[in-house]
Amino acid sequence: MNRLWIEPERKLRWLRITISVNAIIAFALSWRLWVSSRLFPLIPISDLLSSIPFPLDYVLFFALLGILLAIIAINNPSKIVLTFVILTGLLTLWDQMRLQPWVYQYLFMLAAIGLFGRKESAADKREMALNSCRFVLIATYVWSGAQKLNINFARKIWPDLAGPALSHLPHAVRTLPPITALVLPMLEIGIGVGLMTRRFRNLSVVLAILMHIIILSMLVVSRENMVVWPWNIAMIGFNLILFWRDRETGPGSFFVVRSWFQGAVLISFGVLPALSFFGLWDSYLSCALYSGNTDEGVVYVSSPVIGQLPAALRPYIWQIDQPFFLDINRWAYGELNVPVYPEPRVYRRAAEEICVYARDSLDVQLRIYQRPNPLTGARKSEYLNCTQLGGIPRD
Repeated sequence: MNRLWIEPERKLRWLRITISVNAIIAFALSWRLWVSSRLFPLIPISDLLSSIPFPLDYVLFFALLGILLAIIAINNPSKIVLTFVILTGLLTLWDQMRLQPWVYQYLFMLAAIGLFGRKESAADKREMALNSCRFVLIATYVWSGAQKLNINFARKIWPDLAGPALSHLPHAVRTLPPITALVLPMLEIGIGVGLMTRRFRNLSVVLAILMHIIILSMLVVSRENMVVWPWNIAMIGFNLILFWRDRETGPGSFFVVRSWFQGAVLISFGVLPALSFFGLWDSYLSCALYSGNTDEGVVYVSSPVIGQLPAALRPYIWQIDQPFFLDINRWAYGELNVPVYPEPRVYRRAAEEICVYARDSLDVQLRIYQRPNPLTGARKSEYLNCTQLGGIPRD
């Protein structure tokens, strides 16, 4: 039984099966994300890419599911794996909302398996595939922790996420200063660093598994972001497959570049996330989910405008008191079952869709809350109405 976790060929086999099973579940949960027939607008990488029409959009979606099933069933599916990576990658060009963090991670890991994990590949090639996947996980933990090192995570994100669970803890724990929540991202960084070392690798795996169980439990209790439930389960599997009882892989192995793809992994997961802190790289490509370190957006609307919107959008509009506003993130959750891709260009495109329904009414105004100051949590805002190409910066 122990050989199952030692032999590179078997590790790669279990890795692709784990990714594929969890991807099928996530795709099924977020199926509207992958079709064109929906209210939330498609956000292509270029306006030259026209919408994929019905029924071709559904054909492509079911083709993805079929390919994933083939990856599970076939013994040596390298070409099929790469077909899935290419097709899914192309579909993200037609809609940037599809670049969810789990999609981004799965694509790189499957690409490593498809390129280097063939059954007939030499042992060093298979090890290249495994080390690429290991680095993806290590970098994910380190950058995810780094993104959460801000006061907004401590004051807002963690209490909102953990609220139901925290209510059962002793009063002394519940009344700890919010700043103490920053121990959690430090632990996450520690897990990533520990996975690189032989000495602390097994301990880091145990801590990672406990962390994902706790996160999954909180998400299930709150019924929040259901599409990442299987991702947390997959991460437990990845840790066991890639790191548990691995005494052979040294820290330097993760930074050896022997192919263009390994270089791409190191840059994409190791270097580019640092640019997100300066607004030069996307948040969701930098492990910023649930970090509190992303842009946010709402669309202010008047009562007459609400009456012009499709009935399916009204549950996502705050109407208890003024100002009335459409929460774009809740719209994405409600219709697509994924969080909004938190970039200004996405918020603008969503607001443009509201402007179409409202016939470019002056009663529609997009407000983009820029990333918060990590020390104070203060955000600057940008306002845009239907006739503006740029916004008016305000404090």
